[in-house]
Amino acid sequence: MHPIQAPASGRSGRHLVPAMICITAAAAFLVGGYEFARSTVASLFIAAYGSGPIPYAMTLVPVLMAALIYAYGVVLTRLGSRWTLQVSLLSAAVAFFVAYLAMRGGRKLAVAALYVFTEAYIVILVEQFWSFINSTLDQSNAKAFNGPILGGAAVGPILAGLFLRHFAQRMGSEQFVLLAGISLLPAAALSYAAYRLAGDPQPSVSDRCGDAGPLRLRLILNTKVLWLIAGVVALSQFFAAATNLRLYELLEASIPQKDARSAYLGTFWASVNGVAFLMQFVVTPLALRRLSLRWILVSMPLLHAVMALFMLSSPALSVAAAALLIFKGLDYSIFRASKELLYIPLSYDARYRAKQVVDAFNYRFSKGAAAGLISLAKWGLGVLPGWTYPALSLAAAGAWVMAAVPLARAAQGESSGHVE
Repeated sequence: MHPIQAPASGRSGRHLVPAMICITAAAAFLVGGYEFARSTVASLFIAAYGSGPIPYAMTLVPVLMAALIYAYGVVLTRLGSRWTLQVSLLSAAVAFFVAYLAMRGGRKLAVAALYVFTEAYIVILVEQFWSFINSTLDQSNAKAFNGPILGGAAVGPILAGLFLRHFAQRMGSEQFVLLAGISLLPAAALSYAAYRLAGDPQPSVSDRCGDAGPLRLRLILNTKVLWLIAGVVALSQFFAAATNLRLYELLEASIPQKDARSAYLGTFWASVNGVAFLMQFVVTPLALRRLSLRWILVSMPLLHAVMALFMLSSPALSVAAAALLIFKGLDYSIFRASKELLYIPLSYDARYRAKQVVDAFNYRFSKGAAAGLISLAKWGLGVLPGWTYPALSLAAAGAWVMAAVPLARAAQGESSGHVE
């Protein structure tokens, strides 16, 4: 039994299940639209610039993230969590519509801008959904609900990926940018319904009188579990960045045609979400109830280290795709569900403000930092040997194991009996 049992400012009763159904359906539209965006925008970027500049574009993502998250904190203070989510969703929809029109007008720079935006917007929105869930469920409910919530949300990207597979070459990649924006409209309506059913989570008196600033950055340094989560998230994204870049490098060499690449990526991401879907409904609920968080948190990076070794030994597109598929499949299911349990006992500011920095900004900053280091290496050394990316993946996975151990101890509360 886990010692972390303090409830969030959650709710129970007859509106809980309908609220979770609504937020799950909203998430399905959100990540389904993202599926349209990430597969086609990556392919459009490669068509416009090649895969070489991708690390340079990734280094710009944290800059945009910092601006967007700061704006999020300001809006959260003024409007509260419900209306902040609505503003975020509708603003992202407008951004996709504008980018679509710019690309239709032949503006090549719009592709680069859209690539950076696509990397940024999704994590900010996803964390707002989880902030609501973590503020509505207590830990007992979360162990039962988190897996099905993830599984239900995965229906969106699975269907989107299959749609891409069959229609990308027929419709053209640019049309899916428009569909990504349209999908945010039902996401906004359904998330609003979820808030109406469950109510708006409210900050405590201590939260209202806490540290100045829209993001409460000092809270992260003063809360052990938050900076430990930040370390694990950062290292996981170093692994993801190196593995992603290896996949794109091999993809460009193996499939030179733009729309065929979009179709391949659509199939790949549908496979990722299919694996995650199965894990979310079956493996995740069982694991959260039967296995210790310590075992879950440490076993993930160990598995990824093994896959990095396979990438080093076999420079094939299928191996890189398998490594990224396993990483994303686990990240979207049991790893995400278990990590979210750590936030439930924390304060409103930790769940709604610090979480955006720890999970959203840190998620993309770490990926961008990894890309920046790779960009510097490419600038100084020229073309990097093929083993570079798998070697970086292996190093990141090894460091992740070492960071996961103290986080696992904090999760289990071995020394103090509670999360610090």
